[in-house]
Amino acid sequence: MANLADVQTHISSIVELRDIVGAMRSLAGMRVQEAQRTLPAIRRYAEMVASALAASLLLLPKPQPLQRETQGSLGLVVFTAEHGFVGGFTERLIDAAEATLKDGDLLFLLGSRGKALALERRRQATWSYPMATRCAAASETVRHLSDELYRHVAQGEITRVDVIYTHYRQGIPPTIERRLLLPLDLTSLKAKQPRYPPLHYMEPVALHEKLMAEYAFALLTEAAVESIASENAARFAAMESAHDNVSKKLDKLHQAEWEARQSEITTEILDLVTGTEAQLQERSRQ
Repeated sequence: MANLADVQTHISSIVELRDIVGAMRSLAGMRVQEAQRTLPAIRRYAEMVASALAASLLLLPKPQPLQRETQGSLGLVVFTAEHGFVGGFTERLIDAAEATLKDGDLLFLLGSRGKALALERRRQATWSYPMATRCAAASETVRHLSDELYRHVAQGEITRVDVIYTHYRQGIPPTIERRLLLPLDLTSLKAKQPRYPPLHYMEPVALHEKLMAEYAFALLTEAAVESIASENAARFAAMESAHDNVSKKLDKLHQAEWEARQSEITTEILDLVTGTEAQLQERSRQ
């Protein structure tokens, strides 16, 4: 039978653990809701930029359909987790990346957990950066990523950029998405073209290039916020399971505490009865 003091000490530590797990679960849930509130605005902005980009095609002297590159290396951007307690979230993303990468391709990793796992698998990232943990920091993270991508594109090291991230929807298992980022598929924008060229004050080519960069930035920001939502949804699920397990453990400890207390009470009663009998026997001999 366990000692009552030891059981109570164990209960105290388990209660603290349950509180920590509960706080992490609540924080993850708040992050998911925050990302879900942010995504519609990002998507509307991306649609506005896409419409402007489609209109800018009318200003170019000879608009050409997208010519996909068949030669050159791929730059693969992977959004992974920055912190732990997310189950197999990061492992699935790295698996998807390894299934995509070929010799000569460049890997751009966001998230400390993804970087560590890639190193464990002897996969060296060309560039890595901590993943934003809140939606407010997503734009700054994407800005660093964009600068690095354009540098490699300008140097001719990559001719295509794809993005891999986890897509979250409430009540539906998350899915890993792969999206073409560069070169932009301008042919898909023709449906958004207006009938007449827009008014403008910038040189048409410069305007078109600026809009292309802004559209790519919007798509990367959307992927980053999707990843934030997915990471925290995975953490919420993990913390929910951990909270249930800790609660069950606590119930067992409370049962053990009750049994230990009853045992101590029984022992005290037996000691009292034994002492009383000894006193009666002593009196009888006297």
